[in-house]
Amino acid sequence: MKIILVGGGTGGPVIPLVAVQQKIHKEFPKTKFLFVGTSSGPEKQMLSKYNVAFKGIVSGKLRRYFSVLNIFAPFLVLIGFVQALLIIKKFNPDVVFAAGGYVAVPVVFAAWILRKKIVIHQQDYVPSLTNKILSPFANKITVSFEHSLKDFFSGLGIFGYSKNEQRVHWTGNPFREDLTLDFSETEKKKTRDEFGIQEDMPVLLILGGATGASGLNKIIQEALPELVKISHVIHSTGIGKGISFNHPNYHQYELISNMRGAYALSDIVISRAGMSTITELSALKKAAIIVPMPDSHQTENATILLVLQAALVISQGTLSGERLVDIVRKVMYDWEYQNTIRENIHKLMPHNATEKISKILVDICQK
Repeated sequence: MKIILVGGGTGGPVIPLVAVQQKIHKEFPKTKFLFVGTSSGPEKQMLSKYNVAFKGIVSGKLRRYFSVLNIFAPFLVLIGFVQALLIIKKFNPDVVFAAGGYVAVPVVFAAWILRKKIVIHQQDYVPSLTNKILSPFANKITVSFEHSLKDFFSGLGIFGYSKNEQRVHWTGNPFREDLTLDFSETEKKKTRDEFGIQEDMPVLLILGGATGASGLNKIIQEALPELVKISHVIHSTGIGKGISFNHPNYHQYELISNMRGAYALSDIVISRAGMSTITELSALKKAAIIVPMPDSHQTENATILLVLQAALVISQGTLSGERLVDIVRKVMYDWEYQNTIRENIHKLMPHNATEKISKILVDICQK
């Protein structure tokens, strides 16, 4: 079997793609994979430890606001389309699986021109512009939320889908299943030593995504002098977005290589509202403080968490370092509230998405 994985520009699409790749590779070790992403995004670095072949292409991003860069976007998409044609023709995949990011547009168009099978995955609660554009070309569409089933056309049309074949599937969002493995006492001690964390203090894990979150990092920096008095802080700042603060209880990383260990040690997680992170928080039943990226699709993701009481959601515009410290203290010492949001976030979506999507891709390859 040969499978092309497509996504990037940010770290969000990478994690579900890797999760599916790892699942299929475990069951079908002879399967060949090729990851196609942006030349400038974080995906190549994120993939380095997974031994997945990578090709970077050019792609234009259509911004939903006035920008001079929008003028160049169609030309960049065209260049990426030509690059994708050459890549797909040479690799000759059985299926192309795209999980978001503007880089998917030229790749899926090229795959359709070459009559390759196409599967796209909708992570977020609200359909992305990319997936709206690409959905007519997809043989199968998988979605994280049951609500999203109605956002995509399930029937037949000009591209010849079978009337007897379901096209849109509610699967949940894939996550790295190794994150859920239990820790032995020996592993816990080894992981604490790795992160330099003592057992006598709670652990606060802060995630800004692979590309980082400058606005959130600024607030964190303001709060750190007080946060380190009440907890150890493991902080993933994002590539090239480190902050200046030194303290024995503060542990800073651009990207955390041992996410399983970081999650296992953490008592509370502060993060953006990217769907990959929310999926992991749900699978691991983590108490979370969510600060969605302003004016983005993350706002809708965070709204769902707020409505379901599955996390404490705070707008970045209303947040300061001082207020964040107060919020962390409140959540950290309110065990009943922690248990409530842990249980509710765990019920958010199915937790066998990786298996379901892997089966869809394998079935297509074997047909």
